[in-house]
Amino acid sequence: MSNLFDEFDSISEKQWKNKVQVELKGLEYNETLVWGTNDQINVKPLYTINDIDYSTIQPLPRKNSDWKIISNYTGNADQDYSFLYGFDINYAPLKETKSIPSYLDLFINIDESNSFDELDHLKNLKYLNLDIFGYYAQNGLWQTDTKEASYDLVRKALATTSFEKSLAIQGEVYQNAGANHVQQLAIVLAHAVEYLEEFGTEVAEKIYFRFAVGSNYFFEIAKLRAFRFLWKMILEQYNVESEAVIYTTNSLRNKSKLDRYNNVIRTSVEANAAILGGSDIINVKSYDELYETTDFGLEIAAKQQLLLQKESNLDQFTDPVAGSYYVENLTNQMAENALELFKNIQNVGGFTKALENETIQDYVYTSARKEQKEFDHKELSLIGVNKYRNTEETIENQKKEKVVKAALFIPIVPSRLAEKLEKK
Repeated sequence: MSNLFDEFDSISEKQWKNKVQVELKGLEYNETLVWGTNDQINVKPLYTINDIDYSTIQPLPRKNSDWKIISNYTGNADQDYSFLYGFDINYAPLKETKSIPSYLDLFINIDESNSFDELDHLKNLKYLNLDIFGYYAQNGLWQTDTKEASYDLVRKALATTSFEKSLAIQGEVYQNAGANHVQQLAIVLAHAVEYLEEFGTEVAEKIYFRFAVGSNYFFEIAKLRAFRFLWKMILEQYNVESEAVIYTTNSLRNKSKLDRYNNVIRTSVEANAAILGGSDIINVKSYDELYETTDFGLEIAAKQQLLLQKESNLDQFTDPVAGSYYVENLTNQMAENALELFKNIQNVGGFTKALENETIQDYVYTSARKEQKEFDHKELSLIGVNKYRNTEETIENQKKEKVVKAALFIPIVPSRLAEKLEKK
């Protein structure tokens, strides 16, 4: 049987470009068809085998193709968890409830007053959302009264053997504050390396990574893929072997109270990117999270993943985008650019020093301001918010209570693109 493609002449990249140049009728190819991004990456209209090095391509270093579907715990006795792998849960209700089955994984949010050994009796697989450096970045203060007390909190958590993972790198804050993809990678790497330097390389096995994904579909896929390779490379420098465990949720930066049902579409696209990027754990946010999250909203959010898993069969492939000219090229560019930025952060003294001299804040807020400007001028669109808006829709803005703290530096604070429009 003959190959269908044998009946057609192959066309080289040069021939294709020449043909396009003729069609452009004098317009410059690079200026017309190649567009730049906030990550300093140029995106071309065509990618070929010449854009990747096949000899270096290897599948993601993951154990399996499945991922854990988790949801926020509500405390409602009727909450359906039959299709869940686990709950994101605060410490207080976890301590009080007796109804969570032992087969559900628990991702536990704590504060400094909690006693870890009170959770020893739980047979569930437990992941602790403890990150003193993340708290430092987001508040400009240590999680407990002093730096040493915060370090003691980490040591106490590491000494509690009942946790599968004791430390979370809360990388989602950088995306939600406006950092671009390359910055997110570099900052999260520096953030995690701070733990290796301060608590020893053995903590690598006790770390997991929390990322947020936005609506730039292919860039989010490439971001998560690039991070796995970068973390593996960093650990090799410490002579440590460990795989990154990635917990992914949706970005809040592009979500809106206006035309809120569009958030269902946004979170579906983002969940798809998180899956193809190789996430191990995914928590899809409810479309009404910016209001008061409802049980219905949480059920819809979890079942978005269920559809992708059971009906789209995305759990059947370990790395379905491997070999894609475009995605592989993006992955490589992001990894290279992020590594250079990571080196810059390390050169100023590492993660905490770069926070204290506000190097990291300069990166994040410069990117955030540029993105906000693009949104304000409608160069960046949010449907139902700054484009195709329902002018008759009104929302009630709730006043936020301002908590003033004597921060040691400017903290990294999440913000949403739509907030200014919503106030109007």
